[in-house]
Amino acid sequence: MQEWLQLRARLELANASRWGEPEWGRSQAAADSGAHLFAQRQFREAEQSYQQALLGLNQLASERDRRLRTALATAQQALADNQLERATEQFQLALAIDEHNDAARTGLARSSARALVLEHMAVAERAEADADLVAAQLAYQQAATGDPGYEPATAALQRVSGVIATQAFQQAMTQALTALDSGQFGAAEKSLAEAAALRPSDTAVIDAQQRLAQARQQTHLNRLRRRAESLAAAENWQAASATYQEVLAADATAGFARSGLEKANARLELNRQFDHYLDKPERLYAAQPRENAEALLAVVSSTPAEEPQLTKKILTLQRLLKLARTPVAVSLHSDGATDVSIYHVGQLGTFTSRQLELLPGTYTVVGTRSGYRDIRLQLSVSPGNQDMALTIRCEEPI
Repeated sequence: MQEWLQLRARLELANASRWGEPEWGRSQAAADSGAHLFAQRQFREAEQSYQQALLGLNQLASERDRRLRTALATAQQALADNQLERATEQFQLALAIDEHNDAARTGLARSSARALVLEHMAVAERAEADADLVAAQLAYQQAATGDPGYEPATAALQRVSGVIATQAFQQAMTQALTALDSGQFGAAEKSLAEAAALRPSDTAVIDAQQRLAQARQQTHLNRLRRRAESLAAAENWQAASATYQEVLAADATAGFARSGLEKANARLELNRQFDHYLDKPERLYAAQPRENAEALLAVVSSTPAEEPQLTKKILTLQRLLKLARTPVAVSLHSDGATDVSIYHVGQLGTFTSRQLELLPGTYTVVGTRSGYRDIRLQLSVSPGNQDMALTIRCEEPI
């Protein structure tokens, strides 16, 4: 009896009265019988009853772990089958056997939440049947949040989310391609960013991004081409050359830019050559520069009607050359005693008055006379000036 009481006390602390039936009740009945027999002084029969009671408790103690495993397995299966009352009962039984069992605690919480989870699942399934995927996704999300271990909710949420993502991707790609075809590059870029966020490695996204980059570059090149052509039409060859170089920096294969740059640079050089004479027309008064200017005009055989500025330069240079080739009448006066000579013209000797025709330019006139200091004068002959005169006399005795 003492052994039975000690074991019963230990099992009672382990809540065996809650999970040990029917063995617990049978052991108690055998012990009660033993107590009655003991009171009747039937000691041998009382000992046999207590031995039976003790045997029952020992068997119960040895089966505690098995009963825990059985309760957990039964509860988990009931939960999987949505038999919530059965699952709750078995999880509570498992906790009675082991109040610190994490699996039982978690399972009991899941059983408690399962009813609401099933309500969310029902709402989600109806929404999905009505093709309201956003509402279905929300309800599946609520179900999965209520019980993260409920695989049907997790799988359904993943499936519906995948369908929504696919639809969003297809819509974004359709919007991107439509915007790209209509030249709305900003809208195309925004839609492509949305598609890339969903499927960054998708070949359709990559191809569209390449198309967008190419279209933008082509638009940029076309804009530069129009600018360059406008500058060329305005004969702003310096800016046109820089623009064509910008095009080639972006696309070295742009044929229009290569030919345009070649023409712009050629025109720059041609205008520079004309400006060389037009900025300082006096250069034409020397024979070699004058011949060079005539050769330059020969290169430009006809005035380009589409280049009025160059035409103006050609006509101006032609006029200046004509003036540079037209002699100017010059009157020279002396005292009849001064010997006069002009560099690159000749020795004129002594005279009191003499008329010469000289091409425009600057001449050095030298006068000499025995016993007098030589004189040296500069004679600048201007084109079209018909009243030029110069007096040369040596008047300072030595």
